[in-house]
Amino acid sequence: MMADRGINLVRDLLDAQLLDGDERRLGRVDDVLLEIRDGRPPRVAAMEVGAATLARRINPTLGRWVRRAAIRWLPVSLRPARLPLTTLRAVGVDLEIDIDEATKRRLLRVEAWLRRRVVRPLPGGKENEA
Repeated sequence: MMADRGINLVRDLLDAQLLDGDERRLGRVDDVLLEIRDGRPPRVAAMEVGAATLARRINPTLGRWVRRAAIRWLPVSLRPARLPLTTLRAVGVDLEIDIDEATKRRLLRVEAWLRRRVVRPLPGGKENEA
């Protein structure tokens, strides 16, 4: 499907919203990893999703600071998730991906931690859960 029309890395992948089969938002593509091959053009190895990756893309010093702060204060890993292009199901305004439940939980781990530790204890926090 996608090999026929090709993908523009910046326009089609970088910062694109990722959706699962139920149209749940899973984050945005924060980086694109390329594989360098001898005598052949580079190939997209994976899409990377994660707050530390985005911070590093904005500014390398900010990326190091976010990583250190997360290690020190967050009980949840901010290690980025790497998704191969084979997970892409459809490319449009948003990217539909086909991933298993374990990968989905990994993409949503910070959100789940914030929901448990920050939102639920707030007055009305349990009622606002979707």
